[in-house]
Amino acid sequence: MAYQTVLEAITTNQMKPGDRLSEYMVADWLKISRTPAREALRRLESEGLLAAHPRRGLVVATLDEAAIYELYSAREVIESTVAAMAARFATDAQISSLTHMVAIESEMIETPDQMFAHNRAFHQLISEAARNRYMVKFLQAISDTSSAFRQASTLVSLQRRQEVLVEHRALVDAIARHDEDGARAAALQHVKGALRARVAVQRGESAASPAVTRPPRPA
Repeated sequence: MAYQTVLEAITTNQMKPGDRLSEYMVADWLKISRTPAREALRRLESEGLLAAHPRRGLVVATLDEAAIYELYSAREVIESTVAAMAARFATDAQISSLTHMVAIESEMIETPDQMFAHNRAFHQLISEAARNRYMVKFLQAISDTSSAFRQASTLVSLQRRQEVLVEHRALVDAIARHDEDGARAAALQHVKGALRARVAVQRGESAASPAVTRPPRPA
């Protein structure tokens, strides 16, 4: 309960990057003992949602550019695999639901918050269609990390929201055809577009900036 409550506060942006947390604060907030509060914070720290600050103690983590590349590299691998599995296993009902979600998505183009929530539900349905509980768990962890940094969401850009409409349609079309390679390619294209837009937001640039270059590997 402690873990889920703090996680939800972070992923819904009630707690923002830099906000301080301690086992005492969580225990007092949730009216629980310090032991479960401490374990919840340790788990969130291990998942990268909290970080130790040299002077302030434990704080909600900040996603720097290096961490963004790590996050999106993981997304490329996991989301492309999940998309391919969804293309293999999706039921007619799931395909119908995905098709409907894509059809109504354009109605949200002017409301980033609504599209953000819709986007999470869309990808959740794809992960469920993949029929792999472990992939769902890994993808959820990545989604939680991305949501924790919602103030840098790629969907703040109108251009990115328009691109997402096209990318989601391509992904659903491939899943509906049960085209595993097509779904994998569409998911990769989607993640690469999200990476470009996220780095642009991080740098304070236009999402229409040229494709970003990954930082060099450490020697």
